[in-house]
Amino acid sequence: MKTRTILTILALIILASAAANAQKRGPVRSAARQVVPVPAFEANGTLKAERIAVLKGFKVPECVVVNPKTGVPFVANIECKEEEYWVDDGEGFISKLTRENTIQKLRWRNSAKGAVLNAPKGMAILNGTLWVTDNHRLVGFGLGKRAKHTVIDIPNAQNVNDLATDGAILYATDTGVGTIYKIDPKKGVVGTIKAPEAVNGVTAWKGKIFAVSWELHDVYELDPKGKKEPKAFGLASHFTNLDGIELLPDGTIIVSDFMGNKVSTIAPDHKTVRTLIETDTPADIGINRKKKLLYVPNFKHDTVEIYKLK
Repeated sequence: MKTRTILTILALIILASAAANAQKRGPVRSAARQVVPVPAFEANGTLKAERIAVLKGFKVPECVVVNPKTGVPFVANIECKEEEYWVDDGEGFISKLTRENTIQKLRWRNSAKGAVLNAPKGMAILNGTLWVTDNHRLVGFGLGKRAKHTVIDIPNAQNVNDLATDGAILYATDTGVGTIYKIDPKKGVVGTIKAPEAVNGVTAWKGKIFAVSWELHDVYELDPKGKKEPKAFGLASHFTNLDGIELLPDGTIIVSDFMGNKVSTIAPDHKTVRTLIETDTPADIGINRKKKLLYVPNFKHDTVEIYKLK
């Protein structure tokens, strides 16, 4: 009995010592419990959209762009008679929203004498100026205290539609000609990029340019230097008439299918397509990357839907 008692006491002393040492070292973390950074947007179909607001009162809203510095969204309104989307009628205006996604001023910039605006569609913000496509030219509105009105004519243009920027150059699609103009705000048109027939939406991101075709129903990667032919993804069977396009940091592409009444995601593999939103006549979508918000103008309903991306 004495020997057993001594052994038991020794065992208890060893266990107590081990526990004390463990407390000093702190808890042991297994590899399975280590925190792994999660990307801002996940791809491969995991992206979801929750509608958080619907804004009304617009006049044929075609495009939404968000100022990356301030988070303030702008909406381009064609404001035209039925089907007269490409007429130089001196109609159209730009709406300004608040960071809280309410309408700050419906007619923030209106078509006026000396500052005519015709059927505004695509928009992009570059160096403190909001640039808007205007059928065969670009119109710029300064966003600073000294708001300037600038016009850039595009020779031989037909239907200048969407607009994007890489931070230095503006890229304007011409749906009628089937090309993309490279525009330097100080010099005007400085070149062109080979684009698919009826090119519509365009986006530029980290040296890459992607566009969609309204008639060919596909998504394309373009050569920024303008030498190579457009490279189709081969996804035409998934879409009806593509309009807007945005590229997320992880490589996921979001496109709006105007006549297909949906907004879809394309995984970074450029093969996997999933429906993100079902909505009527979604036009040129806009995105707030910091707040993970997607803006969808409903062309034929005069509304803008706002979605939280998860």
